[in-house]
Amino acid sequence: MSDSWFEYAIAPDGIQEDGCRPEEAQALRAYLRDEITVIEAAKEIVRPTEECENPLEDLPNLWGVLQDALIQLPNSQSKIVELMCSIKQRPDSGSVKNSSTRFWLNLPSFGHQWYDGNWWYYQNHWRNHPDTYRSPEKLAQIANIARTEALFVMVDADVLGEGLKFEGLARICDTLEDSKALLDIELPTVQEWLSYAGPILYDLSRTPHEHYLLRSCKDFRRQVKEGEIHAVKQNERDLWQGEGGTSIERWKFWRERLQHLQNDSNLLGSTRETAKIALDAMG
Repeated sequence: MSDSWFEYAIAPDGIQEDGCRPEEAQALRAYLRDEITVIEAAKEIVRPTEECENPLEDLPNLWGVLQDALIQLPNSQSKIVELMCSIKQRPDSGSVKNSSTRFWLNLPSFGHQWYDGNWWYYQNHWRNHPDTYRSPEKLAQIANIARTEALFVMVDADVLGEGLKFEGLARICDTLEDSKALLDIELPTVQEWLSYAGPILYDLSRTPHEHYLLRSCKDFRRQVKEGEIHAVKQNERDLWQGEGGTSIERWKFWRERLQHLQNDSNLLGSTRETAKIALDAMG
């Protein structure tokens, strides 16, 4: 990563108030360049927060640069995930000791900021605005969000919430069970999840788990009929005719879908290759 990336992190578009502190950027840069250890990086990157009077005031800017790095620096994702885990394990010191709960363990608002910043990803916003999301930059961003989440699931650090693994399964449901899915945009997210967290997702599928993110078409139609959700949802995930929740039958359906997609001549060659990689990752 270039020095310019870190300079921008300190003053995005020249606005220093929107950036992280220089010391935070310096610690992150040194860590990603293997000049300091992850423990040293965690200590140095949180030091400005611990030394200020109001630790929550500028914390969103620190979270922002770390989240930007997760999405924009894919070759460093594993290291940043490790750094977040190390921050969670730090003892509270300085001004953060005044918190009523363990400050660094809870990573205040980190998860909320991640989900708020990437709201469009969780709402499949590309289905209504496909051209906006088909640029190489946007496609890379989508894949990097999925990979980041899968990496967090694999380290079981509860950085983005205990339900993150169900977000991964839901991404597969949305992509492989819905005839409206834009496969060139969405299938890479399935590939990332299966490639980096496939064993965990498979283990979840072997035993029944109910979760609102794993509703089936039957569930959506029942909720529409009962007036619980809008009628526009009644054909969600229309390709899967089974029940909601996890099951080995649903997992097998995903495998069959990927087998079909990797041989579908109507798809782009790159999309078929993505399906093949995802299928291979299922084992």
